[in-house]
Amino acid sequence: MKTLSNTQPSRAISTASPPPLWRIRLHAIAWFVLSVAFMLGLPILLGWGYGLLTLLVLVAAVLAIASAWLLRRLAPIAAARPFTSVWLRALLGWTLILGVLVAAPFYYLMVVTDIRPATVPQVTLTNGSRHVVFQGMQHIGSEHFYKAVIYDVEKALSEGYVIYYEGVQTLTPDSKAFFEKLSHELVGGSDLSGTYKSIGEVCGMKFQLDYFGLLDADKAEHPKRHVIADVDAIQLKSEYDRLMRVDPAFAKAHANDFQPKPATNDNAFILKTVEWLKNGSEAQKTLGGVACRGLFTLSQPTQHSPPGRLEPVILDFRNRALAKQIMVSADDRIFITYGSAHLPGLVAELRKLDSKWAVGSVKWIRTIEHPEHIEGKLQGLNK
Repeated sequence: MKTLSNTQPSRAISTASPPPLWRIRLHAIAWFVLSVAFMLGLPILLGWGYGLLTLLVLVAAVLAIASAWLLRRLAPIAAARPFTSVWLRALLGWTLILGVLVAAPFYYLMVVTDIRPATVPQVTLTNGSRHVVFQGMQHIGSEHFYKAVIYDVEKALSEGYVIYYEGVQTLTPDSKAFFEKLSHELVGGSDLSGTYKSIGEVCGMKFQLDYFGLLDADKAEHPKRHVIADVDAIQLKSEYDRLMRVDPAFAKAHANDFQPKPATNDNAFILKTVEWLKNGSEAQKTLGGVACRGLFTLSQPTQHSPPGRLEPVILDFRNRALAKQIMVSADDRIFITYGSAHLPGLVAELRKLDSKWAVGSVKWIRTIEHPEHIEGKLQGLNK
């Protein structure tokens, strides 16, 4: 006899065991750390504008879709939750992570200026009869750096030194034309000084020539104590042409020199960024200055830095010319203001001409610092 059963087919219900306590605590700590880090970076994100924060959220939303889909297939606990719930959690997580990733480099660039300060040397050299002070220079630097250099130059003048300055000369139309081409190759523009000055303004730093103008009065009164000891650009062209003829490796490396650069050229991008920051908000200018000073600090050449493409012309050739000028000069006390990269090569060239040249004292001067903002208020003047 058949009997009717009132039981319905059982429906399997997937249950997931609750996660262990240590995992819950670890997740809580991770969310707390991410949240705090994001809040610390929020001023940087908002400083660049709400558009950046909106972009981060949109990117996080896309990443959250993929993350939620993956979690619901791999994690039983996530599979038991609605897709929207998992996606919202992933959206929050990715927003925090992306915000931290964007802000962290700016904090690093902010502190690297202090923990790895950029410095240049001031070195005394002598061969017994001649005394040379080499002051390493940087085209863009902090105000304190240039004030310290000008003080040392004026002190050297009072002690009877002749000042040798760096600065490629352009005395003829041909040399000026070549120098403009060379400037385009190096910085993407023919106005080398203008480029340095614009970058300095954006970076919260100063341009070298702005401070050396303080010596103009002494130059006018004692012109023989101030010597532009650099080569003429036409001499650079002659050396460049010579290397193209006699050095196959150099000729191959420079086969495409002085050709129009593509729109993605790094120098052109830098110049466009500078112009954009000039028109930006105060917060954007501040953040741009932080990034710029940090990048300048990190980019300072070291002994292990690879040589530049045009180094045989703009460095080695000029070192040889400077060394010869020092040796034939009637002046026995010379103070040189040249880029720091010239120092090792100059010493080597001097020793080729006279093995007695030796290094005396060495002093290091910091070139990049955070700009100072000193604001005071005088009481009682507005009454």
